[in-house]
Amino acid sequence: MPPTFRSSLVNLHHINFQDFSNSLTPEEAREPSPALLDSIARAGILHPPILREQGRTSMEIVTGRRRLLAAQQALHSISTICLVLPADTLPSETLAINLEDTVLRGNISVVEQAIFFQKILAHLDENEAAQRFLPVLGLEPHRHHLHSLLPLLRLEEHLLTALHAGRLHEGVARELLGLNFTDRLSLYEVMEMLSLSVSNQKKISAICRELAARHNTSVMALLSQPEVREILDPQETNIPQKTARLMQWLTEQRFPRLAEAEEDFRAFAAALKLPSGVALNHSPSFEQDQVHLTIPFTDREALRTTWPLIAGALKAHEG
Repeated sequence: MPPTFRSSLVNLHHINFQDFSNSLTPEEAREPSPALLDSIARAGILHPPILREQGRTSMEIVTGRRRLLAAQQALHSISTICLVLPADTLPSETLAINLEDTVLRGNISVVEQAIFFQKILAHLDENEAAQRFLPVLGLEPHRHHLHSLLPLLRLEEHLLTALHAGRLHEGVARELLGLNFTDRLSLYEVMEMLSLSVSNQKKISAICRELAARHNTSVMALLSQPEVREILDPQETNIPQKTARLMQWLTEQRFPRLAEAEEDFRAFAAALKLPSGVALNHSPSFEQDQVHLTIPFTDREALRTTWPLIAGALKAHEG
């Protein structure tokens, strides 16, 4: 049966802003965004917050904390229209309402899902929680989804916030959970510093973990090497350049023979003193000994004129 609300003009001083029992967002994401502040300054609160009575003059927030804070900050409001639940509304029902409201907003984050199930499991067993709420998220009602979500909450608060905001990929976050505290923070610090894309987050995570295991060292020690600091520290180097250089260095450490072959090939090409515009390329990963020479021509007539010389050279080479 749907909950019973009443619409009421609520004095903001009667709201307990320190009660986060229904909040589904990480601590660092609980303040209103600039966009929300601007919207409420222009149009006010368009979607009424939901409160639950705690006493005659006290209310807890079910949904809409950031909207209420934005009204205080942008409009200097002392009261606003809210939907109010009676005091006897069960905690499990207030959480369920918040979940519905968050899903309706769209793009519910994996962190919000994890926080919801962590809180609802204080009131319901796993089977009931899975059967009732996983379908709301578009998931099959199997408990393994709960067991997959809840470990994410072991991440540090700023990593949770990054995951919630989409700056940290969920799969990479799960890989970070397998590292110790210092390795996890060291690796994420580089990801955050370089604003790495999802693909580069996956690459750097895989390579760093592989190299640390291969050399019996830590990820933190790997990323603290002077070569890495020389790449990351210079202020005059932009982020894409730093990212490219770091990925190249890590790849060279991962495949030292390939790096040595690349260096030898560059020396070989330099010794040929090829004219400007002429390119010499090797086969992928040096899988074959073949090399490919590329010579640009201004037009077809230039090629037609030069071709007899090239054909003669090729014939001499074959002979």
